Amino acid sequence: MTALAGAAILAPTAAFAEDYTSGEDVIGCDVSTSEVGQPFNCDVAGPDGSDAALQATTSGEDATIAGTVTSATKTISGGVATFTVTAPSTAGTLGLTAIVDGEAVDTASIEVVAAGTAGSTDELSGTGFENVGLAAGAAGLLVAGAATVFIGARRRAAQNA
Repeated sequence: MTALAGAAILAPTAAFAEDYTSGEDVIGCDVSTSEVGQPFNCDVAGPDGSDAALQATTSGEDATIAGTVTSATKTISGGVATFTVTAPSTAGTLGLTAIVDGEAVDTASIEVVAAGTAGSTDELSGTGFENVGLAAGAAGLLVAGAATVFIGARRRAAQNA
């Protein structure tokens, strides 16, 4: 009976068990934005001796890279294999997938921009509080509450005098 109860308790947990990667396999690129046609490096980390490849996917107009292209494999040495990637000749998003021993383990996205625009922006980043009206309403309620307490205290003091 106890075994049956234990199996009933553990059954839902077994259903969620999946074969997750060790977390050591990862892709890291030295840029997040690249100008068209510019090279950059991506590292694929994993166990020494494993075969690593890098797969690039883009929907750009560039006929030589449009679609999906997979690199030749490299053997991971010292925990990492380094790949040099050249950004496509059209702006867009370049998706990169790290493949270790034939299994996709991690992804990264590189934004490809027109020449001369990488790292430059014309406006400040969007930071700060966007609900100024909400803050003003809260401040108004706080003032009204404080005024009510103050007036109530004065009336009570006047009645007691």
